[in-house]
Amino acid sequence: MNAKTLTLAGAVVLIIGLFLPIASVMGISTNLIMPPGQGVTASGLILAGCAVLAAILALIGQPKWAVIPGIGAVGWLVFQFLEAQKQLSGGGDMPPEAQEMLAAMAPSLNYLGWGVMALGAVLILVGGAMGFKSSPPSAA
Repeated sequence: MNAKTLTLAGAVVLIIGLFLPIASVMGISTNLIMPPGQGVTASGLILAGCAVLAAILALIGQPKWAVIPGIGAVGWLVFQFLEAQKQLSGGGDMPPEAQEMLAAMAPSLNYLGWGVMALGAVLILVGGAMGFKSSPPSAA
């Protein structure tokens, strides 16, 4: 598998992961791009932008530069995952009444969406790294 194909596959997998559930609250699953009751989230747009940029770079024959959106996507995913864990565990700035109510709703993370998005971001990163390895040396 070459760098271009791997980068494109990673971009597609990341986009698919944006629409998979990342958390469940009272049996209602939410995804990162469009949670129920909200419009498109900034986090979803940032990750979609990383995936689209990586795909464009791969299509124009510059997959080695897909490392940059790959690093951005991995970093943003880690940040969002840690924030989601903190919010669902009752951490952060919440009054005690809200923490009790949140515990009663039994929120949980759904690792399907997180895993697919992480796989896509890592594939973009690996595809970009392979692009650096396979690129011919520049003539001086």
